[in-house]
Amino acid sequence: KTQFTKSLIYQMASNVDQNLGDEPMGILIFDYKGDYIKDDFVNATGAKVFDPFHLPYNPLALDATPKSKPMLPLHTANDIKETISSAFNLGNVQKQKLRDVIIEAYEAKGIYKNKRDTWTKPPPTIGDVCNIYMMDENITQDSLYAAISNLQDFEIFEPDTAKTKSLYTLLDGVTVINLSGYDESIQNLIVAITLDAFYTQMQVHGHSNIEGAMRQLKKMILVDEADNFLSKNFNSIKKILKEGREFGVGTVLSTQFLNHFSTSENDYSNYILTWVIHRVNEIKAKEVDTLFSLKSSKQRDELIKLIKNLDKHHSIVNLAGSVPIYTKDKAFWELLKK
Repeated sequence: KTQFTKSLIYQMASNVDQNLGDEPMGILIFDYKGDYIKDDFVNATGAKVFDPFHLPYNPLALDATPKSKPMLPLHTANDIKETISSAFNLGNVQKQKLRDVIIEAYEAKGIYKNKRDTWTKPPPTIGDVCNIYMMDENITQDSLYAAISNLQDFEIFEPDTAKTKSLYTLLDGVTVINLSGYDESIQNLIVAITLDAFYTQMQVHGHSNIEGAMRQLKKMILVDEADNFLSKNFNSIKKILKEGREFGVGTVLSTQFLNHFSTSENDYSNYILTWVIHRVNEIKAKEVDTLFSLKSSKQRDELIKLIKNLDKHHSIVNLAGSVPIYTKDKAFWELLKK
């Protein structure tokens, strides 16, 4: 699975001249296990690797334009509030407190939700929000306190606004955020907050170019070991999956089992057109029926048996609704041998 995704990213990065337009394509990788920070991949793709310490983009940046929605700071505060709430299972009172603190941080920088001309001022950082919260003499050591403490203690995002840049600008070529070795809640929080910022900037930068049947690919996101992240039902990934295509944004979700794409709240498989399935030891008939249009239960049973017995670097592909395609992957290590 990892050899396949490495190969995919390497080939995309190596063939950007085949893309439409002059804009460089950006590829963002959330690396949960440290697979994409190894020298062979970094050297082959020219990847920039960031550890989650002083990440050089600001999730509270507004990217204000004349077409920005009204009350933009409030919308941004709401998005961050929902993301942190999902990561740390906050209650309604805690959610409201968090949103109030974020709005207070904007106002401390002279940015007001109903005054559009203030939105271009330097925004607060996550660090500013943490400081305002911690200065409250009445705070209690609850799950919101734990969330803010984590954000403050780990110093995940750059505290100096002057040293930050737009996330879209940062994504030039292959960019890896190395999450290996961090607590699961911190990993998921970083991914979700980053994708909140990404979604907002995706809309600001507008639709991608179309020439005939081809569409420009501006950005690509890879979430490795996506099961923990998907189970949290963050809004950002669903919105990017649903709307990304018209903005030239593609998404690769890599995980161990097909049932990871469905939760009690979301069925992410509804937004995924192309599937590459390697050997899966636990696969249900319902999952196969969902992915492939098969004429009989016999065909389904044969396909299940084939998937359970696939050799390494072989896969079954559903290419945007096609019949099952049996294929031999071109593994990343094979590409390096050339």
